[in-house]
Amino acid sequence: MSVQDSLQGAPGAQAGASEPAKRSFDLMALLANRTFQLTLVLLFALVFCFGPLVPELKKRWLDMDSYYAHGLLMPLCAAYLVWDRWDRIKGIPVKGAWWALVPLGAVLWVSLVASRAIMPSLLSVLLVATVALGVLFVAGWKWLLALLPAVLFLTLGLPIFDRIIDQTTMPLQIMSTNVAYVLLKVFQFNPIRFEPTVIFLDNFHLYVAAACSGLKTTIAITAAVIFFMLIARLRWWANLILAAVAIPLSVLINGIRIFLIGIVGNSYGSEAGMQFHDYSGYIALLLCFLILGWMSKKLGYK
Repeated sequence: MSVQDSLQGAPGAQAGASEPAKRSFDLMALLANRTFQLTLVLLFALVFCFGPLVPELKKRWLDMDSYYAHGLLMPLCAAYLVWDRWDRIKGIPVKGAWWALVPLGAVLWVSLVASRAIMPSLLSVLLVATVALGVLFVAGWKWLLALLPAVLFLTLGLPIFDRIIDQTTMPLQIMSTNVAYVLLKVFQFNPIRFEPTVIFLDNFHLYVAAACSGLKTTIAITAAVIFFMLIARLRWWANLILAAVAIPLSVLINGIRIFLIGIVGNSYGSEAGMQFHDYSGYIALLLCFLILGWMSKKLGYK
């Protein structure tokens, strides 16, 4: 008997020989699964109907001055929410609701029309509705209820709140300017203020524009607060505390950010102040996240 014949007759070799066949069978079974097939069809419909929204999201998510600069993290956070609940979700029976195909088809048709006109806010709402109806159609009510927190969380990274942003930007601009002005006076930088959103220093002028209103930070912090609420599973009063600190914390941190921009610009020149302005937003967000994480642990998050 040759060495090759001996290896072929070995138990390990037999198991190795049958392994590709087993993998091929598993793949064929997956491709033949109705739920998997419906999911592929749904994904194709999403790409086809919402493709024009992708460049708009890319522009808003990658722009440091955008109100949705945090949006790139929202799909990752939503995926974590699903993973965090997967032990409970995976045992739910899959019972697709075929009647959901009617509203799903209507939403996809409206989405297709809206995509031709490039309407980001409407497309964002329709995207979330499509995902929710798609889950209902493919897997049923129980799956939809289990995945709904993750689905709705996606809205925090989509351009849905443009009208609210327009209405609240100016009040937050003034509040953030007030915080920066008070801090500059406390630290004796002799600020002068003739306009609600402009502060004059000896060597630098602070113009608190709409992008520096703090609303960008407020939206991102609100998303972070909701995320911590969902993963920490705190008591109701602890969630209430987190919700209550979201807006005051974002205004305070943004005011401190403007205060620091003023110090850097006044001490090292306008160019240094503008460079610090460009990157200080991420520092402010990181500081807020650390504070919220610390608060969540103190309130019972393990």
